[in-house]
Amino acid sequence: MSNPQKDINWILVYTTNTMLEANMLKANLSGANIPCEILSQVDTTRMFSVGELAIVKLFVPSDNKEEATLIINDIINNND
Repeated sequence: MSNPQKDINWILVYTTNTMLEANMLKANLSGANIPCEILSQVDTTRMFSVGELAIVKLFVPSDNKEEATLIINDIINNND
């Protein structure tokens, strides 16, 4: 049987250094019916929480890249 998630071409749309920001963006994208996955590379064993050792990546299907990018940019720009 085929796994539908496996057939999706996931694309990176945003990186941050906090899970909180990634989860908030994911919630907004999910609210817009855009599937979203988070890949956290935060090193919790050494408690690194900043810089290159604390990257959190946000992925969406390639078909949703433009819409997701618009939503993310709107959120980021409205917070400044």
